[in-house]
Amino acid sequence: MGTITNRAFSLDNKLRREWENEFAGRVHVFGEHGAVPVQTMVERARDLTGDARDELLHDLLCLAHHGDRVSERVLLQLLIPAARSMAHRVHALDELTRNDRVDIAIGAAWESIRHYKLHLRSRVMANLTMGTLSVIAPKPSANDRLIAGLTNCVTDEILEHVAGAWTEPEPSPESELANLLTWAVDTRVVTNAEVALLGRAYLGEETHQTIARDLGISPEGVRKRLARVRSRISVAARTSYAA
Repeated sequence: MGTITNRAFSLDNKLRREWENEFAGRVHVFGEHGAVPVQTMVERARDLTGDARDELLHDLLCLAHHGDRVSERVLLQLLIPAARSMAHRVHALDELTRNDRVDIAIGAAWESIRHYKLHLRSRVMANLTMGTLSVIAPKPSANDRLIAGLTNCVTDEILEHVAGAWTEPEPSPESELANLLTWAVDTRVVTNAEVALLGRAYLGEETHQTIARDLGISPEGVRKRLARVRSRISVAARTSYAA
């Protein structure tokens, strides 16, 4: 018998079979959108852009938060490609097997859906993607930082004598990046929307062409916008962040 990490028993594989056997061909009433084949609703959400896409995704989130498990499953199906991508890019998961990384990322996507703040009606997919990342690699809370800063149960000499020399662990790239982006937003170097754009471009599976259609600009415009955001963060980090 294989372990839980065996592909046959992975959450990713289970959801794939479940989608094919139970959901894809099913017709469901999606509130005001009426009775629609579930797979068609997924394709519709992928094809829409801009405000129309945000409106549909927000409607599905409202239905999901009121107990509609099919709407929730549609949202998860839309997020699974981004979750799979994050599983191989987020270093916080490096020590896990491939299957476990993917399963944890999918679970994080589910959490992002269930805890989505419904007052956020724009850039819904970007918000869901960033919410998934925040579950996988959360920033230390203020309380965590306070405890870390104040805890000193024994002297370093006693600790080293008992447990051996201590090597300060390197902060994870995810936590450093999250702290930098939080600082950049707080100091108005960049906006929340620009951080969400970075997440869509580098953490999700959307192409520049897809993002461009959503924003109503050209793919080259997306690349230039990303370059400007990266440049502002880079300059600010070199001149002010370390201080």
